[in-house]
Amino acid sequence: MNSDKNLHIAVIGSGGAAMAAALKAAERGARITLIERGIIGGTCVNTGCVPSKIMSRAAHIAHLRTESPFDGGVSAQIPKVDRANLLQQQQTRVEELRDAKYEGILRDQTAITVLNGEARFVDANNLVVQLNEGGEQNVHFDRAFIGTGARPAEPSIPGLAETPYLTSTSALALITVPERLIVIGAGFVALELAQAFARLDSKVTVLARS
Repeated sequence: MNSDKNLHIAVIGSGGAAMAAALKAAERGARITLIERGIIGGTCVNTGCVPSKIMSRAAHIAHLRTESPFDGGVSAQIPKVDRANLLQQQQTRVEELRDAKYEGILRDQTAITVLNGEARFVDANNLVVQLNEGGEQNVHFDRAFIGTGARPAEPSIPGLAETPYLTSTSALALITVPERLIVIGAGFVALELAQAFARLDSKVTVLARS
């Protein structure tokens, strides 16, 4: 669209929605400044879909090895789980996919400038980025797209703040499998992680309201 020519668009975030917006705007002739305070790629590739599916697959393989349809001739064995090694493999794959789907694409996009830092709006057409490496950078824009995504919900439960609790993000980064684990909630994320940890030999209890 000709109306997008010469526009400067500030995109805050670098997950799926933010990347799609930035790439489409670049395709239509706009100049983009993409601002990310954390790791490029957002939740899915870094701390969500990708690492959780890798962990679930490893847990599924471990589960399959505990049973055998040929009990008389092929014995099942309880596998030895090396969580540290699994985590290393998980992170290696995450890094490969992040580079292929996000960082590599951004490197090839001359219309997109990436700033690593936290954005703060000054007015309707200006913001300031507190750069991770130090200092600030002013950004003047015609339009802004906010694609900052989501984070794990942390319920207001008495005593929770004093407990070394996990979220879905930190659970996926555990270097050891906990001997016992209580999962609060029964949504798809909770149950996916509960099943994975159970199959990796953690004693899991799920607490659900309904």
